Amino acid sequence: MWTRTVNGKVLHFYLAGINNQNFLMRDRETGTWWQQITGKAIYGPLKGASLELVLSDELTFGEWKSEVSDGEVLAPVPKYVKEYDSNWEPEVAKLPVVISFPGTELKSRDVVVGLKLDGASRAYPWDTLVKQSPVVDRVHSTPLLVAVGPDGKSFRVFVGRIDGKDAEFFLKGENEGETKDEAKPAPSGDSRVVDAKLAAAKVVDVKPADAKPADAKPADAKADASAATQAATQTAPPPSPKPWLLLDTTTASEWNFQGCAISGPSQGKCLDRVPALKDYWFDWRNYHPDTTIYKH
Repeated sequence: MWTRTVNGKVLHFYLAGINNQNFLMRDRETGTWWQQITGKAIYGPLKGASLELVLSDELTFGEWKSEVSDGEVLAPVPKYVKEYDSNWEPEVAKLPVVISFPGTELKSRDVVVGLKLDGASRAYPWDTLVKQSPVVDRVHSTPLLVAVGPDGKSFRVFVGRIDGKDAEFFLKGENEGETKDEAKPAPSGDSRVVDAKLAAAKVVDVKPADAKPADAKPADAKADASAATQAATQTAPPPSPKPWLLLDTTTASEWNFQGCAISGPSQGKCLDRVPALKDYWFDWRNYHPDTTIYKH
């Protein structure tokens, strides 16, 4: 996301074309052409100028709603509803690329999270982030924290510093404070199911002898116990998922996905954010030729 002000003048942009499968826009005021991924003017009166980057998020609607109680959502324009493509990303992923970079370790359509910091560019393969989140890295002298959210789709990048001191982070529950019993839930999924089995067994034991015909088979009692257990299993609510929280190695505080400490010595403090873009590798590499790739 970019500002629309250049040299104190507000510009209005519209879609002008596609360059190497990347969005090109043109401003109505000067007719200058701008590259979407870099925010730079590539042709026209303002050639060489750059738009200022605005910090933004790439979140699922569900994650956004969990964080924002009074936000607004852009509504579709009625006369263009039929032109909206609900399956756009999967279809675009099938298109052949017009540029490629053979010899690199990533494929053209591999998705990366790219960032630029202090003149250096870094690409984080999306599959790696999902598997390893949170990722602790360093670009030049800046410690970074790259985190995929609790929905497995949203992401954010932070500077890994607390009160000016470098810090590392890990997902709570992975490396701290859990006993084996807590880390590995019972096979039943809920202790109440085990209780229900015991209760069902007791009911069978105390059932009056005349509750069933004298010639009732032992299998009938097992069936009753099984039915009671099944009913208890169906009515028992699933266990609540654990909240998504990070712990830092410096103050042992708990941090949420917004990058703010919610408990511990750092409570109330928030990490600085770093702008980042989710993109196809071929596109990111084309406009950031000196980029490095995060390796786990």
